[in-house]
Amino acid sequence: MKKRLIAFVLAIVMLLLMDLPVFACNEKQTETYELQLLFGEEYSSFDSKQEFKMLMSALYLCSEQCDNQGQDKLDFLDRRHVRRLPELEELNIKNSDLAECSHNSWEYEYTPLSRIQNRRKKLLVKTVKTVFQFSFFDGLFHDGNQKADSFSAMLYYMHILSDLLADNPSASDASLESGNVNPFSGSASEEVNGNQPGFTPEQMKYADYSFYSELDYLHRCGMAFKVIGPDTLQTGDSKEDFGMNDPPGWSQKRYDDIIDVGYLYHRCHLIAHQLGGNEDQKNIMTGTSYLNETGMKPYEEKVANYVRKTGNHVLYRVTPFYKGENLIASGVQIEAYSIEDKGQGVCFNVYCYNVQPGVEINYNTGDNNRADTIYDDPHALPFAVYKADENNPDLILEMNKHLAILFEDHTSSRIYISMMDNIGTVAEKARNIGLKGEKPAQIYKARKECQYEYFNILKEHIPLLLRKEDFFSKVFYKYR
Repeated sequence: MKKRLIAFVLAIVMLLLMDLPVFACNEKQTETYELQLLFGEEYSSFDSKQEFKMLMSALYLCSEQCDNQGQDKLDFLDRRHVRRLPELEELNIKNSDLAECSHNSWEYEYTPLSRIQNRRKKLLVKTVKTVFQFSFFDGLFHDGNQKADSFSAMLYYMHILSDLLADNPSASDASLESGNVNPFSGSASEEVNGNQPGFTPEQMKYADYSFYSELDYLHRCGMAFKVIGPDTLQTGDSKEDFGMNDPPGWSQKRYDDIIDVGYLYHRCHLIAHQLGGNEDQKNIMTGTSYLNETGMKPYEEKVANYVRKTGNHVLYRVTPFYKGENLIASGVQIEAYSIEDKGQGVCFNVYCYNVQPGVEINYNTGDNNRADTIYDDPHALPFAVYKADENNPDLILEMNKHLAILFEDHTSSRIYISMMDNIGTVAEKARNIGLKGEKPAQIYKARKECQYEYFNILKEHIPLLLRKEDFFSKVFYKYR
């Protein structure tokens, strides 16, 4: 009886622990976003720079370190001559303290761990001063201390923003024959090859054509090509005929609070049903709700509407792109060209991202989980709040304070004014979300769109402003 009671108690404890949220930061995700923040479109040229690695090691120890992890970062900084480094145990916190200790405002004091919190931030500032060679005299006679502090705060807030965006940018990019596609950054699709499709002159003469690639050894569908005309619209087999066959990577879950339709995955048609695509395994892949509804559907409707209106024909090709042996495609390329009017009516070449904001997808298996562990966390700094002020701060407000200090010599420049105007617009929109009785999934989607819009504003303007700062340009652009 005693053994049964002990076993029962242990089972209850395990169930309770399973329900406890585990706060997790994605180091690679943070680095990708920080690179784009600092270097814009040139970011891939700087990821191997030792100075950047120093900044990321220090940021990790300031913002992500917990549960005795990070000794390798300290060792690296020591080898790079960052002086008077603390021991790991002097920085270490528990995962349960991570949100309030290192995902709040830069000036916020987490009383239970204030001394450790202060050491973590000082380590980041010290590393910034080492990388950019801010001397004692810079701080004494110039604005070196303020610059170093505000640059550190900018990195710190960008880390929080990357956790809010909660995706893995490196999982969504692609290398196409016609060029590389950038990682997902809030837009469901991106133009490829100047939006010009890659059909050959011979293909542009097709009057009637339909082709579906054979399934590969992992049972994944490949390229699908069809001439869309009045006679093909909605002539595919009935959707019910396909039954419940699951395409590769089908690991279905519901996320009712962040996805309008609840379910993550759709049986995504390469050639849409309304365009005449068949309910066949060769035409079906595992696609997210976001890919299907926000990415592909607008282009499918554009083609269908054109054909119905004109009676003309459209070359239409969809190609899924997989990395290695991943069962889930990173995205799909859609090309279309209207034949009779030589592309005047329809002509596009786009890549649609197979992502779902707020959900982390294992593209190798299809497994998935909620990604943004700080969304609505009461202990973390929110992205935007209604009527933000010093007593009710949000990330936008706090970041603005440090951008003004960091770029004080350029506040009258066209770049800075443009940045702040655009930030003001997105801030007003973000701070008023949820005031009209929207459903949770609608609120989530709107906030996510604002977060990406904000990030894109930063990565467009901050690299230009940093290049004007001597301390930054002399380190990262001295040989360029």
